[in-house]
Amino acid sequence: MLHIAVAGASGRMGSAFMDFLEKIEGVEALPIAAHPVADENFTQLEAVAGRGGLDVVVDFSSPDATLRLAEWAATNQKPMVIGTTGFTAEQLDKLAEILYPVPVLLSPNMSLMMNLAWRMMGNAAKVLPHDTIDIEIVEKHHRNKRNAPSGTALIMAQIVAEKRGWSLAESLRHNSRWGLLGERPRKEIAISSIRGGSLNSEHTIIFAGSGESLEVTHSCQTLEPFSKGALRGSRWIIRQPSGVYDLLDMMGLPEVLF
Repeated sequence: MLHIAVAGASGRMGSAFMDFLEKIEGVEALPIAAHPVADENFTQLEAVAGRGGLDVVVDFSSPDATLRLAEWAATNQKPMVIGTTGFTAEQLDKLAEILYPVPVLLSPNMSLMMNLAWRMMGNAAKVLPHDTIDIEIVEKHHRNKRNAPSGTALIMAQIVAEKRGWSLAESLRHNSRWGLLGERPRKEIAISSIRGGSLNSEHTIIFAGSGESLEVTHSCQTLEPFSKGALRGSRWIIRQPSGVYDLLDMMGLPEVLF
C-alpha cells in the first residue's frame, strides 16, 4: 500500500488528483486542503506518519504553503512531489535549501508528454541558427489560472535561453505588443498568455524562420495526465536518495537526445 498525503486537495489539481487516486488500487490518500496549510493539518500529518502510514507528500497547494510543508517533510524525513507553480527564484532556492535531507521531485508540469516536448524544444533551440530563427511562446489556460506566464511556459523560455547562451532576464518579453515597435529584436523570447473560460491547458513554441516555421504544441484535454505523472513520480521518488529531481530524471532522459 502506498500512502500519499495530498496538499492542496481542495484546489483544482489537488481535487482532480484525489479523484484519480480513488480509482487506483493499492493507494491510500490523505487530503490536506488548507491554503496556507493550517496547524491542524500538521497534527494530522504527524499522527499518520507516526503510525507508519505516510510514504510521500504530493503538493499542489501554493508557494507559501509549500515552504511550510517542505520544512515538515525535511524534519520528518518524508519525500515530496511538488507540482505547485508560481514560485519566485528566491522561493525555489529556499526550497532546495530546506529539502536537501530528503528526495524531492519538483516539476511545474506533471505531464510526461510535456516533459518530452521540453526536450524536443531544447534540441530545436540548440541546432537551429540562433541569429535567423525567432522564437515565440503561446500558452492558454482557463480563466481561473492564477499566475502568468505559466510555470510551464517559463520552463520553455529557460530551455531556449540556456541552449542559445542568452540571459533569460535580458531576452524574455511577456507583455502585449502595441504601437510602432520597430523590427523584432533577434535576441528575444516572447511569451503570450491567454486566459479565458474553460480553455484547455495548451503550450506552443514557434520557431519562425524565413520561408518556413516549426511549431511544437502540447495540449491537455483533462487533468488525468498530470495525475498519472504525479502518481508515477510518487512511486519513483520514494526509492531515490536525497536530492532534487524532475520528471526527466525519472524517465531517464539525458539533457539532449543526441
